[in-house]
Amino acid sequence: MFMSSVQIPLIALAINFALGFAQTSLAQSYENQKLLPINGNMGQEFGSATSIDNGILAVGSRHDDDLGAESGSAYLFNVSNGNQLAKLLAADGASGDKFGTSVAIFGNKVAVGAPADDDMGPDSGSVYVFDSNSGLQLAKLTAPDGDDGDNFGCSVAVGSGRIVVGSMYDDDHGRNSGAIYIYDSQSFALVTKATPNDAAADDLFGQSVDFDGGVIVAGAHGDDDNGPLSGSAYLFSASNGNQTDKLLANDGSSWDFFGASVAIDSGVVAIGAWADRPHGDNSGSAYLFNVSSGNQMHKLIPPDGDFHDRFGMSVAIDSGQLVVGAEGNDELSVYECGSLYLYDVSSGSLTTRYLASDAQPLDEMGSARSLAIENGTVAAGVSADDDLGNASGSVYLFGNGGGAHFLLSTSGSPGGTVTFTVENATPGAPLGLFYAFGAGNHPAVNPLTGNTIVTGLSAYRFTLGQVLGANGSGMASYSTNVPSIAGGLVYVQAIDALSEQTTNVLGL
Repeated sequence: MFMSSVQIPLIALAINFALGFAQTSLAQSYENQKLLPINGNMGQEFGSATSIDNGILAVGSRHDDDLGAESGSAYLFNVSNGNQLAKLLAADGASGDKFGTSVAIFGNKVAVGAPADDDMGPDSGSVYVFDSNSGLQLAKLTAPDGDDGDNFGCSVAVGSGRIVVGSMYDDDHGRNSGAIYIYDSQSFALVTKATPNDAAADDLFGQSVDFDGGVIVAGAHGDDDNGPLSGSAYLFSASNGNQTDKLLANDGSSWDFFGASVAIDSGVVAIGAWADRPHGDNSGSAYLFNVSSGNQMHKLIPPDGDFHDRFGMSVAIDSGQLVVGAEGNDELSVYECGSLYLYDVSSGSLTTRYLASDAQPLDEMGSARSLAIENGTVAAGVSADDDLGNASGSVYLFGNGGGAHFLLSTSGSPGGTVTFTVENATPGAPLGLFYAFGAGNHPAVNPLTGNTIVTGLSAYRFTLGQVLGANGSGMASYSTNVPSIAGGLVYVQAIDALSEQTTNVLGL
């Protein structure tokens, strides 16, 4: 049904694939949806932080200027349909507060960090709490002992009964030793202030925090137990603020920045070490630890890692899945566009890599605080994206994100039979299954309407591989043998001839 000089079954992928160099076979997938704020504008850095709970996505926009230059804002979105639900502003917001640097959502509470607020002195910082249903501000939190430059609110986490706030430049145990503050999430009263038993100057404890199951994890990438800036992470009881463990990488070394990012879920802690050197300087790694024992479970290193990828700059974990950001990755020769890696927590095995279909140089997808995951939905903020102007920002939804989307999935792998399955198409619609050697924006012409449809595929070897027919439920599938050399080379996408929608792009 679609215009193509030759209709070639996908088995023909075996032809002309010998390009004279080895390819890394790694399953890849592109976004289901891209979110932009209503009335977004240049320089707002929408996507500077993300958090998901119960299908609601909170997004920080730290340089929004509604209340003055870099005053900041935050947004709420419905993950199932991508609709913007609310825009949150601080009741006393002012220029330079950077409200939206950090966000966290749990139940009906949304916490938003403004680390450059100046209630207790310049850049002392604050956190605002909102009702996620009404969008109303409920409280403003400041450290009772706050001081100039503490950066209270640089990180924030919300969980059952508690709000945890990082203050990485607190000076209780020396310059920039850091601290965390634990608040009751109902009364907003301070429960306690916590610091490590071995706190020291320049530890930067509290730069990253997370909270689950009564356990708080906080990173201190400036700790020097394994050498200067080797880093560490600490576990605390959320009920009383007592330290319960200190986590170190088994192979930690100087300048790893272990603890720059942390996440916790269901008794497992994830810790990023973006400056680790398994594939060269700043290629990065991530670690998984068992909360109960404190033992290291896995060290994760991407098979295609490279120097300055900064894998581990961000981490998020939920329901047995871990997503790790590599903001400096140069996928498809797009300089530092960034990418994400999805792992199975129990086995430590890599399952897929997520890429932006419209990646641009220096987008840096996977940057600090920008990742969130819930029930297979991954949100990635890209604050440097420029769809609405330079550094206007965006958020990409991967995996299950975006509801009942027109979706392409595969089972099997190159070197054997691969089944391509299309879901949520128009019932009875002709479907074009296209492939190309790379992602891009090559057009296809719909012969039913004559309209041009922009795909997510490149022009190189762009081919209509197969025409399928959706059944009454909007599903179709096709199986064929795919040669192993296709792994890492070929990208596939489907088009619905009636709705003219395109699916996500999959890399074989």
